[in-house]
Formats: sequence, C-alpha cells, structure tokens
Amino acid sequence: MERHNVSLEHTKRINDYFDFIERDQDGLNEEELLKTAVPDHIRSSLLIHITQSMILHCTFFDNCESGFIRKIMQNIEQRFYGTGFNIISLATPSDGMYFVKKGIVALLKRKQDETVKVIRKVKADQSFAEDCLLKPWSKNPYFAKALADSELWFLSRSTFNQVIQDFPKSHSILIRQMATNTRENIKRRKSIFDVQQTIMKSDRSGLFFIHPDSMFIQCWFGVILLVILYSVVVLPFRIAFMENHEISVGWLTSDYLGDVLFLADIIIRGCFLGYYEDNHLVTSRAKILSNYIHSAKAKWHVISFVPLEVFFFFFPTFCPFWKLQFWSILRLNKVLRAVEISYIFHRVESSLAKIGVKVPKNPLRVWKLLMLTLLSAHWVACIFFIIANLNHHSFSLEDQKNWAKIEGILGDNPECPGVAIETPAMMKQYVASLYFSVATLTTVGYGDITASEDSAPEIIFATVILIIGTGIYTLVIALLEDIVSQLDVTSSLYKMKMNNIGTYMQLLGLPDSIKNKTTAYYDHLWRTQLGVKGKSLLKYMPRSLRCDMKIDMLSHLIPKTFFINNCSADFIANIVDALTLEIYLPDDNIFDEGQRCDALHYIYSGEVGLFTSKKVKFKTVSNCVLSEGFFFSFEPHACTAKALDSCEVFQLSMKVSIR
Repeated sequence: MERHNVSLEHTKRINDYFDFIERDQDGLNEEELLKTAVPDHIRSSLLIHITQSMILHCTFFDNCESGFIRKIMQNIEQRFYGTGFNIISLATPSDGMYFVKKGIVALLKRKQDETVKVIRKVKADQSFAEDCLLKPWSKNPYFAKALADSELWFLSRSTFNQVIQDFPKSHSILIRQMATNTRENIKRRKSIFDVQQTIMKSDRSGLFFIHPDSMFIQCWFGVILLVILYSVVVLPFRIAFMENHEISVGWLTSDYLGDVLFLADIIIRGCFLGYYEDNHLVTSRAKILSNYIHSAKAKWHVISFVPLEVFFFFFPTFCPFWKLQFWSILRLNKVLRAVEISYIFHRVESSLAKIGVKVPKNPLRVWKLLMLTLLSAHWVACIFFIIANLNHHSFSLEDQKNWAKIEGILGDNPECPGVAIETPAMMKQYVASLYFSVATLTTVGYGDITASEDSAPEIIFATVILIIGTGIYTLVIALLEDIVSQLDVTSSLYKMKMNNIGTYMQLLGLPDSIKNKTTAYYDHLWRTQLGVKGKSLLKYMPRSLRCDMKIDMLSHLIPKTFFINNCSADFIANIVDALTLEIYLPDDNIFDEGQRCDALHYIYSGEVGLFTSKKVKFKTVSNCVLSEGFFFSFEPHACTAKALDSCEVFQLSMKVSIR
C-alpha cells in the first residue's frame, strides 16, 4: 500500500480489517472461505444461518415471501468498519441498506449551526438506509459512523433489483409499505422501537451489566492475571524456602487483597458480565448466572475461593513447616485458577491489540513458551528443595542423605521452630534449586547438582522431571521449527513455484528468450510483491475494501472513462472489482496492432510506447486509459502498445464486463 500511495484512510481501514480477522476470526477471511472452500448449496445454508437473525429482525421485509427473504440472505455482502470510520457520508448517496451483525453505528445529522446531532444508535440485528432500495436517494438524509469495530452486511440496490424481479408479490408489498410510510407510521415505528427497548430493559431486570468487549473488562482480566501469577509464584516459594518465618501483616494484606479480587471476579462473571450467544449479546441477569454456573471455569473458581486456611487455627504448625509455610500450604487451592491463564492471556492480548499495541505473533509464541518453562522450573525447584528439607528434618545428622546437604546449603542442626532463615541463605538455596530444575527440564543436565543416590524420593522425582523435560524440549524444538518455517514460508512457496515453472519450460523445450522473460517477470514480482500476483494479492481483502482501494488508486483515471463516470456507486464498484492487476516488463507487448480489442487498460504506473505497424514509436503515454475507443465496438487495435519500463496495468476484460 505504501508503494502504491494508498491514502492513509484506506490504509488504516485495511490494517484494522486484518487486525479484526486475526483477533476475532483467527485470521480467516470469511468471505473468501465461503466462496472457495465450500460448495454452493452448503454456502447458501451457511449464509442463511449467519444472516437470518439480522434479516428476520428487520421490519422492512415484513409480510414478504419466504423465498424472497431466503434469496436476500444469500446475496448480502459482508463489510467491516473500524471505530470512527464513516459508513455513509454526506457527499455520496447511499446505494444500499446495511444490517449490523456486530458493533454499534451512529446515525448523525448535521444541523444548520454545523453541530452534529445523533439521530439513532444502531446495534446488533438492526438495520438502516432501507428506503434507498425502493427510491434512490439523491442526497443522504443522514450520515453514519461506526462507534466501535463493526461487522455489517450490505444489500446493494442492484442486487435487490435483481432479486425482486422474481418476486412481484414481495415487490408490491414493499411498494405499498413505502407509500404508507407517513409521519404516523414513523411514530408507530418509534413506538415499536420504544417497546423493544422496554422489553430489552425488562429482560435485563433493570440492572447494570458489563459489556464483554468493554475496556473495563479487558483491564479487569489483566488484574486477575496478575493475581493468579502472584499465587502461582509466591505460594510454592514461601512453602519451600521461607523456613521459620512468621505470618506478617504484609503477607496477610497481599493474600487477602487477592482473595477480594477473586471474589469480585466471581460476582462480576456470575451477575454482570454479558456474553454472546449466536452473535446476540445476552444481558439478562438470570441467563448470565445460569451460563456462568454451567461453565467449566465456575467450579475451579469456587474451589479456589474456599478458605482452607481456617484449619490454621486448629493446627498452627506442622513441622518441619512453620507458620507462614503451613499457611501457604492451606492456600494452595488458589493455584487452581491457573487453569484459565491461557484464556485470560488471550483476552489481555486482544485488548492490547484494540488500543493499538501490536505484538509480533512469533516472538509472542516464544515468550509464552519461555514463561511456561520458567514457571515449570520454579515449581520443580521448590518441590526438589522441599524433598531435601524433609529429609534434613526427618533424620539425624549421620543419616541425612539429600542433595542440598551435599551442596552445603543446609545447616547442621535443623530446628522447628527456630530462627528465621536469612535472605542471603534463602536466595542461595533458591538459586541452587532453580539451577538444577532448569538444567534438568531443558535436558542439558550438566550433573554438578544431582539427586542423592541414597535418597529414593529424590531419584524418583528427578527421573520424572527428566521425562517431563524431554517432552518440554521436544515441544520447544517443534515450536521453533514452526516459527522458522513461518518466517520463510513466502520464500519457500516462491521457490517451489519457480521450480515448477522451470520444470514445465524444460519439458516443453522453450527457447531461451521466453525462459529469460518468464524468469525476469517472477524476479520482478518477488521484488515488488513477494512473488504474489496482483489478482491473488487483492483477494486477501474483502470485496468492499478491495473496491475502495482500487477506486482510491485509480481516482485520477476512472473519471476519464466515459461509461463509468457519473454512474452509481454500486455500478462503479462492480466494474472496479472486475479489474485485474498485471505487471509488464520493458519490451512486453500490452496489445498488438490488428488484435481484436477485448480489454480496457488503465496504465497505473510506468510508461507505454505506441508503435506503428513499422515499429516506429509515435507517442509515449502514462497515467491514462488505453483502448477505450475500441472497447465496445470490438474493433482491432490501430497500433501496438509496448511497455517502455516496468508497468503496472489494471485490465478490464470484455467478458467480465458483459457478464
């Protein structure tokens, strides 16, 4: 887009679209998937399933034939608009109606004093601009702007006219409804809308609810993630290394602050957090509670919140674990919240993407794996030291057999209760334990810190960790291999394509001139578009964005085309969508003299020479439309057009335009 000087507005729209499909659709282009990956009869069923809620909620189609409504469902087009983008402008009359699948759209009107008034906010399963289907607007009565990332579906006037021809009864019904669209009818619709709003409010029991995509809930998940990580990291550390420490006010404050946040999280999710069901936002208090109770996470939330530390008042010590250690053991149920770290992390990642913080996917995957490895190493280090410390307290000085004693990081006379271990000694024990766990999990295994041969628990534990470490190491290798392959996937596809083309040309025994020209073409294609042809490159975008970008790129050429200029926006979009982008290298013929004109050529970049039959150049052109005079008459070209340098040419085939 930068190379083609696409405007900042269209560039941002396209970037927002790809962010949207990566965030909400796992990178899938739904329009292209439905068009290419499924047969037509299944595609029709899928479209009906996807769009039926929007169409059936639209009062504009009341009393119409079922066949007509099904046909409409199968012929509307998906569009995406990022927050703040204009959907309908005041300058260009709308040529179709819009259905809202996701997001919020504001219908605005500019008053005489240049202030903007909000007429209505259109939400999911509502529509707007219906009237322009039956009576083309010469001027838009309002303009529409997306208040949030919105997925809309568009029914163009031309598509509507094609469908309505087969359903005259529905046509008569719509005409009659439009004829009775008086002020009283508008008031009736407003009252119906008010009733619907009242029903929705009563369905919500008149109580507050939290939108699942709101910034508050995204930040809230970030806070809960920090509390979970606190429990996962701090609790095993205190159990293993903070020997003979008392329960301080600081530890009580931090622990119970986390409990308060966990309780608040249960209340928010069970009472206030709305959710989507079949793309509908559910806000009913009873349904939210029922959905939460039946969710898999609810039981983990409840179990983790059970205050097991009440047993501390009956058994304040449990040697060799002193007060803080035993308190931490009783709080280990908080670690069960770790089952949703992946889910919460995904929500935090999505919220960062919405505010514009872009994190590269492959480095993020490596970072996640690194964090998983470090957390695993932390737990292994704590458990490995606990095994050694239990041996240290359970046997006399002569019978003590554990790795920590061999390394000299334990004292000679263990006491419980005793003097609280000092921070330097505690960190020395932790570092040594962590060193063993990291070396073992990564299967490096230097062997300078190992389990004691005379301690069966240490040998068994070390063996299990070696097996787990082998699995982690295999996962790391597989992930890195996948990342490396993704980094070079485009290059690999290009090389495979070139190998196939080379084999094909060799089998045909083509002359060197054609081979060199083909190789030069693909070399240029790799330098400019990473080996992807223009037609394929534009297919990565949905039709609406693709058309808008082409119109933006060819804004200086489209007004020069006599049969496109001053036409409706829908007609122009259909013509522009049929344009294919081709690259011509120096000395390539765009068309030859005497060749029947079957395509219109828009010279977007580069220079083209026009030659006579005697190969004499009589004119050099650029940024223009070629063959327009011969296009509709099917006359042969009067000259030869040859690229003088690397040219990008948009072409409109006669077969496509007739169709």
